[in-house]
Amino acid sequence: MKKINLLMSVIAVTIFIFSSNVFAIDAKIAAKSVKAGTPVSVEGTIDPGSELTVIVCSDKMFTPADSPGSKEKKRLTEGKDGKNIFGDTAIPATYYVVSSTPETFATSTSAPKGQTSGIFAFPPFKYQVQVNKIKPWEEIPADARALLRPINSEKQWKFLIFTHEKKFGINTIAKEAAIGGGNARMVLADSNKQPEAWNKGVSLNLDKNSGKFSVTMTPYKHLAPDTMMAVYVNGQKIDTFKVEKSGYYFKTASVYMNPLVVFGGTFVIGILFVVMGAAGGLFTAAFQITVIGTKGPIGINAGNTIKPTNLFLTLCSPITGLITYFKEKRFAWPVALCFAIGIITGAFFIGPPLSAKYLNLAAFKFYLGIICFVIGIKLFIESLPSSINKKKAMKAIVQKFNAAVKEAKESGKAMELGKVEFDKFNFIQFDMKFWGETFIARPLMMFIGGIVMGVIASSFGVGGGFMFMPFMTTLVGYPMYLAVPIAITGAFATSLGGIAKFVTMGYNPDWIMAALIAAGAMCGGMVGPKIQKRLPEIFLKRMLALALIIIFAKYTGLIVFMR
Repeated sequence: MKKINLLMSVIAVTIFIFSSNVFAIDAKIAAKSVKAGTPVSVEGTIDPGSELTVIVCSDKMFTPADSPGSKEKKRLTEGKDGKNIFGDTAIPATYYVVSSTPETFATSTSAPKGQTSGIFAFPPFKYQVQVNKIKPWEEIPADARALLRPINSEKQWKFLIFTHEKKFGINTIAKEAAIGGGNARMVLADSNKQPEAWNKGVSLNLDKNSGKFSVTMTPYKHLAPDTMMAVYVNGQKIDTFKVEKSGYYFKTASVYMNPLVVFGGTFVIGILFVVMGAAGGLFTAAFQITVIGTKGPIGINAGNTIKPTNLFLTLCSPITGLITYFKEKRFAWPVALCFAIGIITGAFFIGPPLSAKYLNLAAFKFYLGIICFVIGIKLFIESLPSSINKKKAMKAIVQKFNAAVKEAKESGKAMELGKVEFDKFNFIQFDMKFWGETFIARPLMMFIGGIVMGVIASSFGVGGGFMFMPFMTTLVGYPMYLAVPIAITGAFATSLGGIAKFVTMGYNPDWIMAALIAAGAMCGGMVGPKIQKRLPEIFLKRMLALALIIIFAKYTGLIVFMR
């Protein structure tokens, strides 16, 4: 009996070796290294009569525990509302299936996108998009599943579906922009046979009679330099290739971009900031999202890299102004201090944790668009003749105050007039004398207002100037010359508290990009006043209002061709 079993084993091994040699896959990659954003080609021979499935993916596997972000790690590991729990499941962060039978793995269909839940879940914010819907594991034939290596389990396949079909997954792991507001590319086919948007640039040629094939496709254009990619043909690993850098790579932002574009773009934003007096952070956030395309490290949602990088702008920009106001004794410190403490409290303890948990890139873009709409309408109103005249009157008051400051400095009275005087500090309110005028200081109101606005500003990664000035001039009743230094202090406090908290949570800014953003904006801020004098204010305000409304339309999916 033992001899018979041994003989059968030998026969089985012989048959396996013989069949393996007969049906062995002979394939090779065209190049051992490929520049990021350029095509990779594979060609060879498979068993005649067989269909072809080529996998191009990261050679290194990713698990939720690899996420540097605390909120992302928790969400991927433990799930949300009892769904999408992936634990220690490992997948390639970049994964493509190029197949001669794509219908085996995915179905082209229409799916709801945009605001599919929440208070804005209605048209036009909720809309239908044509997507390549990935099939569940159980609907894929067993023999086809064997071709999907290194994926070999239902858990891994579910994780990949989440990574490519859910906005959080796309912006946290896959990083590749979704086609037309839909899913990220994963299951691909020859673009000549299936001219869908996601198949653009994909070529697959298969001669079933001989088994000869060739495949060409372009992996994600912002893959990090030295990333090792693996290629599998019909379930068999063929080889690996290395991604070479394609231009300057911002490591934390995870994007290839010419540094001059970053500097130049924020230089223009610095000019616009001077013209408007606010919304520089909003424009910079939109610039990062749309022009630069900041993605963040694999495992961190793109929004949680954009926000702290953006805050660096409003950390550096106010410094010069603050020093000037401090030197000239134009700083009402009892009010500014309470405001700054409130802002830091909100920006450090509340804003970033809430933002990292609830305001991922998809939500961040949408609500950023809503804020842009509000500011755009505000700018348009400010461009109306009545608002222009009112602003001229306010400017006249500020100019008169500046003239009084100059005269006081020349006569040696600046130190005396700039001194803040009050009889007794009261946390609710007290009379404060500053530059010869008496004001009602309301520390508690400034503190509470600071907390609320610090939460909002740090959550969106902006300074908050668009909130500070209306709050102080309208609700608190301070004049412009008193409110401006306090608002600048508030923007600095927001940035300081926000950046500190984001960093402690594992969300680092891209420091090089942040420095370029700050430098560009500050240089633009110096040029801005000269340009402002040469252009009509009404024209500028309305053009900027239009720009903000366009951002609103794009980020909310309001217009079909902008999705």
